This record gives sequence, C-alpha cells and structure tokens, in this order.
Amino acid sequence: MTTSAKRSPDSAVNGSSATKKAKFAPPSIVFGGPETSSADYNWSKLHADLENGHFAGAYGASNMPYLGLSEVRDNVDLREWHNRRSVDEVYVPSLEEYLKHEKTQANWDKCVTIDPMGMFAGTPTVAGTTAILNLREFDDFKRDGTIVDEDGGVHVTKMGVEYAWNIPKMSERIGMSQAKFRNAIFKYCKNPEVLDPTRNVFLPPVGGATVYILGDPRLLLDDKTEVAVRVHDECNGSDVFGTDICTCRPYLMFALKHAVECAQRGGVGVIVYFRKEGRSLGEVTKYRVYNARKNQKGGDSAENYFVQTKNIAGVVDARFQQMMPDILVWLGIRRIDWLLSMSNEKFDAITSVGIQVMQRISLPDSYVPKHADIEINAKVASGYHTDEVDAEVVQDSLTKLQTIREKCRDIYALAKQDKLLHFELKADKLDLVVKRTVDCIKKHYPTLDIPYHSRTRHFEVQGKETIPTLAATWPVDAVEKCRRLVDLVTVSVLLDAGAGSQWKFIDASGDQFSRSEGLAVASLDMFKQGMFSSDSCVPCRVNSSGLKQLSVAELSHGFQVSNTNPMVGLAGRVGVLQRLGEALEQTPEYFGQEVCRPGHLVDYCLKNANEAKEVSIQVLWKAIIEGYASIWPTTLSGTRRGDVWVYNPLKKVGEPGSDMVPFHKLSQWLILSLLEPLQQLGLKFTDMELLTPLPEYRNGGLLVDTGVLVPRNPNTFNMAYDVGSELVIEWRAMTVMLIDEVAVKVRKALNQTEEQMPLAKVLQGGTWQAGRIIAKEMRADGSPPIKIRSDGTVF
Repeated sequence: MTTSAKRSPDSAVNGSSATKKAKFAPPSIVFGGPETSSADYNWSKLHADLENGHFAGAYGASNMPYLGLSEVRDNVDLREWHNRRSVDEVYVPSLEEYLKHEKTQANWDKCVTIDPMGMFAGTPTVAGTTAILNLREFDDFKRDGTIVDEDGGVHVTKMGVEYAWNIPKMSERIGMSQAKFRNAIFKYCKNPEVLDPTRNVFLPPVGGATVYILGDPRLLLDDKTEVAVRVHDECNGSDVFGTDICTCRPYLMFALKHAVECAQRGGVGVIVYFRKEGRSLGEVTKYRVYNARKNQKGGDSAENYFVQTKNIAGVVDARFQQMMPDILVWLGIRRIDWLLSMSNEKFDAITSVGIQVMQRISLPDSYVPKHADIEINAKVASGYHTDEVDAEVVQDSLTKLQTIREKCRDIYALAKQDKLLHFELKADKLDLVVKRTVDCIKKHYPTLDIPYHSRTRHFEVQGKETIPTLAATWPVDAVEKCRRLVDLVTVSVLLDAGAGSQWKFIDASGDQFSRSEGLAVASLDMFKQGMFSSDSCVPCRVNSSGLKQLSVAELSHGFQVSNTNPMVGLAGRVGVLQRLGEALEQTPEYFGQEVCRPGHLVDYCLKNANEAKEVSIQVLWKAIIEGYASIWPTTLSGTRRGDVWVYNPLKKVGEPGSDMVPFHKLSQWLILSLLEPLQQLGLKFTDMELLTPLPEYRNGGLLVDTGVLVPRNPNTFNMAYDVGSELVIEWRAMTVMLIDEVAVKVRKALNQTEEQMPLAKVLQGGTWQAGRIIAKEMRADGSPPIKIRSDGTVF
C-alpha cells in the first residue's frame, strides 16, 4: 500500500508558488561577505535553501551534463519540470511514517551531506520504493514468506539518495576552513557559485548512495530491535562482473546473507551502497594501479598494495569516511549489533557520531577469492579488523588460563580511567557486593563448610542426594564410577547455557525446576535413560557414537520442550553434543580409542599424577581446552575459537590477537564440576589459583544490580545483546577482575585464608548465590539485568 506524494502547501517542505519562480533564476554571485557559522546552519535551514533554489551546483548529480543536453534535444525545461511533483507519485507508507517520526529525526542535526527531508522536497534528493532481489547466492535462504518468498526472492525497501553538502558543517567535520573547502571544490568543479559565502549548500556532481532495508524500517524505532549493517563502497568489477582481485562482491553477498537472517529473526538489515569507485579515485586510476601492482618487480604483494596506489594516484584514498555515517544517522540508527565491515576508518567514523557498534564481523576466509588474499592481507596489516589469527603463538596464548586475567586486566585498566565504552565503574559500591556475599555465606553455610561451585550442586536441588544414590547402584570399581560421573557432568555442563525464563522441567516425582537446576535434572534424567550412550546394556554412560546420533527431536523430548514450554538455543545444544562426539574420537590421547568417552579423562589425570597423586590443574585444562576445541560453534566470520571475543579498544596495529579477549567460561565451569569426583578418587590438584571467577550473568549481574557497573546508555536494560557484543565483553571482563577483589575482601571479613576458602567456594557461597538473590529482588522472574541472545552454547 502506498500514499500519495502530492505537493504540500507547506513552503518549508515543498516550496510555495512564489518560491518556485525564484528557485531557478540565474544566480547572483556575491563574493566576499561573512561566512555562516556551522552552529547556525542546521538541516532544516539547508532544506529551506534547497527549496528556495539558493545553492551551488545543480540537481542531477553525475547526470547533470546529460540532463542539460537532453533538455535541448527534447525542447523541455527540465529545471521547471523537476520543480513539480506528479499527482501519480506515491510514498512507501512504512518509509513515510518512519522518516517523519520524531525519534528518527532526533539526531538529524549531525547530518552534513544530505537533506534529511529530501524525499518530501519539491525537487527530491531522496526516493524510496520496494523491490525483490534475486541473486544466485540467495538459493539456500530459508523461505519464510515475508522476507524471503517461496521462490527465493528477497523483499527489500530501497532508497536512492543524492548528496546535498552542508558546507559550514562539513568543512568543520573534516577539519578545513570554509574558505579552503570552497576553494578546493572550485578548483576541480570550476563552479564560481561555490565561492559565494551566502550559498551554504552544494550539490556535488558525484554519484550518491542506495540504501537497502530488509525488514520493516519502523522496527528501528524500538531500541530492542537487532540491527545488522554493511556500508559498502562501489566496486563495479567485483560487484557486477565478479573479478577475483578483491573481496567486494563476496563481502557484499556475505553481508546480505546476514542482513536477511537478521530480518528473519525480527530485526532489520541495512545495506548502504555508496558510489565511490576505487576509493573515489575512479576506475581509470584503479586499473592503472592494478597494472602497476601486477607488473612490479617480484609481482603483486601486500607490502606494496598501498604504495602503488600512492605512486599512481598521489593519494591512497580520496574518500572522507567522516561523511559516510550521515546515512545511518538519517535512518535513526543508534546501535549496530552486527557491523559487517573490516574497515577501521568506517568503524571510527560510525562510532564518532555516537552510534554504538556492538560487534564487528570480518569476512570468512572461505569467501576470499584466490587472488584477493594480497588485498585482504594488506588491509589487515594496516589495521583492518579480522577474526582470523593464524599465528600459533597467538592461538596458544588465547588458550592459556593466565591470558584470561591478563586481557581482562587490560579492560579493567580502561575502566579505572573511565574509558569503557558501555559502563562506568563505581568502585565505592564494591563493599555492598562484599556485604551481600558475606551475608549470603553466613545464612546458607554458617559453619563455612562450603562445597565447590559445581554442577553437582544443581543435582542436589530440594535436598535430593541423587548422584550418590545413583552411583551406588553401579556394580563397578571406583575408577569406572568416576568415569561415569565425569561422563554425566561433562554432558550436563555443556547443556548448561541460558534456557530462557519460560522453560521448565518436571521430574518423575512431579517436582518442577527451571534455569540451571532444571537443565541439570533434565540432563540427569536423559543420562539415566541412556540417551547419550549407543550401548543399551550400559545406559549410564556417554560415548561418541551415542552423541553423534543425537537429534534435535530427541533432545527436545528430553527437555520437555513444547510450544508452551519453549527453550532458548535447543539446536545449538544439539550441535555442541554432536561435535563433542566427533571431538572424542579425534583426540584419543585424552578420551580413549575403542570406546571414546569423556570419562577417560580420569585415566589421563591418573597417568599424569605423581606418586602423591598430585596433578596440576593445567593438566586437566590442557585436555579440555585442546580436546574440546572443535565442539564450539563457528562465529559469523567462520572462525571456531570458543569463548574468545574481539574488543576493539584493545587493538594494536601490527599485533595479531591484541584485541581478542578469552573467557572460556564453560570450560572453567566444567573443570570446577569435575574436581569433586576426581578428588574423591584421591587426586589432589595444584595451581588452583589459575582458575578465574566465572564470567557469567549471576556473578556479573550482582555487580550491575548493586550499582558497581553502571551502563552509560540508560536504555541498556531494554535491549538484548549477542554474547560477542562489546558491552557483554566489558561486563564479563569486569566480572572476572571485580569478583577477584570481592573474594579477597570476603576472606578477610570471614577470617579465612585462600587455602581455606578458594575461589570455587567464594563463588558457591557466595557471589553466584548472591547474584541470583538480588536478581529475584529486583525482577519478578529473577532474570539477569542485561538480556543476552543465547544460542545455548556459551553464556
């Protein structure tokens, strides 16, 4: 459905009949005179000047010469023609409603390159329509009937945008005086009007941009809406003809794929296509550079990628990315959940106008054409974002327990300088966390006989001693009993990610459970039924064959999932367990050869213990971090690195991995949960201090709910975040460091040593329990203060 675009009598938008006569009168050039202050010249004044014809340049952008010639050929005054709107014109209703909404317009004063009301102007600089995209890369899209039709066509709303430069504000943004700005334009355009200081609008003779919106644009009015964005600069050779010297079309298609998937999840995907061929150097210059690169001594190389551009063009890049975010500001975008761009210049430009970028997604290696690796390597070396880290030394560092605190400490240092992007640190409130933790310990463990924070605690809900009772029924020796407990605990821990506030589980006794306890009881029930074993004669065991053949339907039945009892991330949990089965078979040194099972970790630890049965926690950590490396899902960028995320403020150019922060929460949770059965076998673990506080939403929620960590954005609590967003990374890193400090103060308050009350007991006694209690006090459903989009695998 569309609405008419008939002319409005409001001259501020469409111009009155009086202004129509004056609009295209021959210009009266006035040289000299005072410049207009950038503070005084806002978008509404720019729009009025355009309506009144008081600008430099001409409508039509790069088509201006053709318009002039066709006007003579066809004997029609096109300036007059373009000054009237046809009664047959219409607006796309969703666009009209969205662009006229006060929330969309809230930051329009930041726009310096476009007329925000250009779609409704007498001579428009913006137009929108609907379309269906059909590309071969879309063949495997899910047909949902709304975003993607049954034929695979992708429904979009698209807008063409031509530029209207605000000279006072634009010169200020790029750091030039108005005089220098005007003279620079005049030198190349030879348009004397641009030298007139009373003309503050310039219509540049360049290509504009096209905006493709997937999903209803009005959803952007809701702060909770998930948003995926790519800002793409034109590359005709790759985008249209598929040349393989660069990654432009592959990245565009990759971004479109994730924009579609974001829209199908109820979000909005936005692709902005800028006409900036060859970094605005043009195609002729671009091809000259290509020839120089290909024919230089030694052949094309990443080292000379930018050198040859400078040699040929005189400048490496003619774009001014400071102008680029105007389209996003105009669209009212305040937060980008997924920025599908590796460009450091684009990222800096977007964040400089106050748009939050929660997570950047680099192009997967599998998308890079065989001759484009030089380009991508050169860009990464210059500071472009990447999720790929091939250096073995970096990979080794990211899997070490010590690195978790090291990287979290870097973020903590920023917090102390008040340089976090998303949180303020209120260190004076930490004593409240300590008091709540101490009070919780005294109430639940008055004798300070605190067990380890462990998955076993969740099996003991409502006073049921299920594990000892179950183990007593197994007619096997102590080592095999320990193996079976390790089997059970491993599967149960890997299923222990947020299930959502609506999910419940009812056991055979009719008792109802939710959250972690519900997941534990359900996993125990499935374990006893033999769901994770391929041997019906030994149901209470986990082996690789049983895991690999597990289906979504089986796990759904085991968790009692239904339309009225939904679970978050069910498919993700199945994927983890299936990949666990494969991992067990790939690493026999940890998990055995004939019957591959998690329980063979028992044999591995016994083998590596000394005569006193002492073994370093790093022995167990090595088996888990290496043996289970392949179970984690890949990121959108195609990497599989587990609970390791990118935090841009830590990036150091030339230092691969400097911006990556490891947490390994589930791996550490698994270690804590394995300690009890292994210690019951007589093993004594050393180096326990290397384990960190678990960076999860109970420990972290305690810090937010007590006001130690205060979100800078007051709408933070109304939104939802992916686990890889920089807000969540800050939250989790601060949790690691601050709970460390809380543990020291709690021991002091209770007169305990670290040996008497290790971190695992502080967590159980403890911060995790206190976090759950305060969450229930503050929210009826006991949910964490910050909402996470969970896939059931990490958080």
